[in-house]
Amino acid sequence: MADPREAVVPNPAEPVARAGRRHRVVQQGRIVLGPERLVACTVRDLSRTGAKIRVAPEQVLPETFSLVIAAHDLRTMTARLCWRRGDFVGVAFDGEPVA
Repeated sequence: MADPREAVVPNPAEPVARAGRRHRVVQQGRIVLGPERLVACTVRDLSRTGAKIRVAPEQVLPETFSLVIAAHDLRTMTARLCWRRGDFVGVAFDGEPVA
């Protein structure tokens, strides 16, 4: 059985298509896995359409989850897992920030 932490990994030889330009940042985030289950992460790259986050490599993530980003304001985005390499995860945002 495949390791679920490495389940979504595209071919590294193929470039990853991005809809928006990402900006390097270092912002604190929280992955919401349940009503009282938050996982700390660090947002490293951010764009209007997605982000690269750093999370413990042993942390199993679902295909979609809410990502809370603490920047100048507090934003909650619906994130879809696109790829994972070690402790870095690429996500695409579905829709606008959640109110």
